[in-house]
Amino acid sequence: MSRATALGVIAARGGSRGLPRKNVLPLGGRPLIAHTIAAALACPALTRTVVSSDDAEILEAARVAGCPAPFVRPAELAADRSSTVDVALHALDWVEAHERFAPEVLVLLPATAPLREASHIAGAVATLLDDPEADGVVAVTEPDYPPYWMLRITERRLQWLFPEGGGADHRQQLPAAYQPNGSIYAIRTAVLREQRTFYPRATAPYVMPREASVNVDSELDFRMAELLLARRRG
Repeated sequence: MSRATALGVIAARGGSRGLPRKNVLPLGGRPLIAHTIAAALACPALTRTVVSSDDAEILEAARVAGCPAPFVRPAELAADRSSTVDVALHALDWVEAHERFAPEVLVLLPATAPLREASHIAGAVATLLDDPEADGVVAVTEPDYPPYWMLRITERRLQWLFPEGGGADHRQQLPAAYQPNGSIYAIRTAVLREQRTFYPRATAPYVMPREASVNVDSELDFRMAELLLARRRG
């Protein structure tokens, strides 16, 4: 039985408030985006991979790293609050119209997750394809701190966000919790078009280790990625 065709979309816009030009900053001797490209190109679960960006320097870095960057993302899809769904659908529409490639699965790979590996992408796609009832898969990891111990301030007083937090002395007493790590979103293309979300009605988890789940949004995130990458390389 043949596997489904899958399009990998590496999303990387030029603007970044938290860490300017982060997608082309050198990490371990190559631009940040090159790490995602290497993982995608090494993943047999992806039939085709393209980079979606509005930025000439990012597009050139992608081509140097060996990944097709066949179009320029429209400016209206590259603002701070642009819809990620619209970015993915733009790439999907482009490959369908210009390359006559109509994939069954789309895998969104933000360039800001440099420690995600080919095996993680393959695992997320397999999780989707092996579960016929699943519409999509989101990569998650355990949070640094249990969300049940989060607090809010109301009229200058601390209050528990979740009632479970106040009665637990140890994290082992709390329900397991996960957070999206921002590295992999796999979804059936028909579902993406119909529901227009990467969290469709039947979303399955793909759990990743915390050390592979750094999402670079700030200088601190970038330094953490440097440390973990150096440790990985020995």
